[in-house]
Amino acid sequence: MGEFTSLVDLLVALLRLFGLEQSAILPAIALVILFFIIAVPVGLLSHSKRVTTGKVGMIDEEGEAITDLAPGGKVYVHSEYWNAVARTQIAKGTRIRVIAVDGMTLSVEQLS
Repeated sequence: MGEFTSLVDLLVALLRLFGLEQSAILPAIALVILFFIIAVPVGLLSHSKRVTTGKVGMIDEEGEAITDLAPGGKVYVHSEYWNAVARTQIAKGTRIRVIAVDGMTLSVEQLS
C-alpha cells in the first residue's frame, strides 16, 4: 500500500509543478489507469503475432510460377520476382508455395 501512496504523492507534486489543483488528481489517475488497461493487452498481443519479415516471413507465402521450374526458374511471391527451385517440374502460371529460403533463392512446391 505504501507504493500507492508514494505514487499519489508524486502525482500531487507533479500537479503542483504544472500549477494544477488537487481536484485534478482523480482524473489524472483515471487516465493513467485507462492507458495501462489499453496499452498492456495491445503490447501482449503484439508478442503473439506471426513474424512477417525476413526469411521466416516468406515461408508458406503463396505465389505464381513466372517461368517453367525444371528445377530452377522465376516466381512471383510477396509482390516480388524471385529465383526459385522446385523438387518436381512446375509449369508456368501454376500457383506455388514457398517451403524454404536459401539466400536469394526460394524453394517452392506446387499448390494442390
